[in-house]
Amino acid sequence: MAYYIGLMSGTSIDGIDCVLADFSENRKPEYLSGVALDWSPEERRMFGSLTSPGNDEIHRAGIAGCRYAEKAAQAIQLLLEKNGLSPEAITAVASHGQTIRHEPENGFTVQIGNHALLAALSGIDVVADFRSADIALGGQGAPLVPAFHQEILGSEKENRFIVNIGGISNVTALIPGRKTSGYDLGPGNTLSDLLAEKLFNIPCDRDGLLASAGTVNEDALRCFLQDPYFRVRPPKSTGRELFNEDFLMKFPGFEIMPPRDQLATACELTARSIVEGLDFLEAKGSVYVCGGGCHNSHLMKRIGVLARDRGHAMVATVKDLGIDPDFLEGFAFAWLGYRFMKRIPVNMTCITGSRHPVIMGCLYPHSR
Repeated sequence: MAYYIGLMSGTSIDGIDCVLADFSENRKPEYLSGVALDWSPEERRMFGSLTSPGNDEIHRAGIAGCRYAEKAAQAIQLLLEKNGLSPEAITAVASHGQTIRHEPENGFTVQIGNHALLAALSGIDVVADFRSADIALGGQGAPLVPAFHQEILGSEKENRFIVNIGGISNVTALIPGRKTSGYDLGPGNTLSDLLAEKLFNIPCDRDGLLASAGTVNEDALRCFLQDPYFRVRPPKSTGRELFNEDFLMKFPGFEIMPPRDQLATACELTARSIVEGLDFLEAKGSVYVCGGGCHNSHLMKRIGVLARDRGHAMVATVKDLGIDPDFLEGFAFAWLGYRFMKRIPVNMTCITGSRHPVIMGCLYPHSR
């Protein structure tokens, strides 16, 4: 067996997903098991405060990086215990870290996480910093998972669009006869989560119950959809640098709208930006959703209605393809860790715009 562990903490900043996968030679990659640990409200605030400029950033980022490593080590230990494995059984841990800044236009991206500490705490080699090499070659550094989607979810019979709805939403286009492509679509859960916490003191609008009880403000929606990002052709990527509270304040009076109307409008923006963003692909097909957003039934309903109106065949979750939608991204980073340890380049040229395939990641060896 060739066991790898993948760690994913996305732009929603809701928790760490920890996945065990097997990449034995001459076999299809196999998802084996997963666990998830939630970030506490204090941890969410700690990471969230670093996504925009502020005082004492270096000190706060250092403390947050250590907190990431400690929580990640807890998740790894739980996963090992769940599967009756020792650290020695794992080839490597692949850790995404926590994104706090993503500015490919300025030549950098930052995912914090004290990975030397994580290697020491877990007793396992850690591979991290997967995005920088792509940006160094002129790429966007995101999204990183489409090449993995092609390997495990590609089909010769239908066009498949794999939509991940985390803090930011992104798509992988798996179209027979065409090279795999993918890009960030726009806000996933980030604006709705922001409003849920600000207006209702809860981490998210579970199942979209609050949004479904509100009314979409069409004027605000039109204002938001006029943002230039939605018109930029791929490759492209984005993050909380754009989709944050300041973005919502672009519509005068948004903050005095009824709270449920604010959530309804943010949710509709997510649905519209996802479905309309698929138009760049100039193809129709089946939409399969993963990530936390797939559990929001109101959002899924709106995506389904809008997608069918634009000629897509169906909207479902990747569970219909035999993959747990909560752990697909963790599985993908385990795969990226495997590729790094084998020194196999990943071809992101048609996805991020990088100049040629590149080996992604940096190694932090353990010291037992």
